[in-house]
Amino acid sequence: MLSRLVREHSQKQQVVRRNTEQLRKEAIQAVNEVTDSLADTLNERVSAVFKTQREIESEARRLSSQSAKYTKQTKQWLNMLEGFNSALKELGDVQNWAEVIEKDMREIAMTMEFVHKGTIEGQLVTTSSIGEPGGDASSTNN
Repeated sequence: MLSRLVREHSQKQQVVRRNTEQLRKEAIQAVNEVTDSLADTLNERVSAVFKTQREIESEARRLSSQSAKYTKQTKQWLNMLEGFNSALKELGDVQNWAEVIEKDMREIAMTMEFVHKGTIEGQLVTTSSIGEPGGDASSTNN
């Protein structure tokens, strides 16, 4: 009886060991499958992140290049604007100079006309009568 109990117990232990071993193998396989699945998912996400990072870096380089191009173009525009302003100032200076010359020429022309009228009408015009206060160049000195 004791030997039969020991044998049954041994047989039950072997069955339990086989079941435990089978369950352990199935658990290891399930853990490996889950690990592989998680690794694949993680690798896909990491791959997507790296792809996005490369795209961002590419866009950053393109943006930097365009910024440099626009900076250069803006500097060219500023130089052109400075040249335009300078030319505009010079034009204003020329206009002012022309107005001063025109005024001087009108004064000379009026003086010469006044002198010419005085000599044509037989009147003597002297320089002292032109520069005197209240003196009129059209008045005669007899």
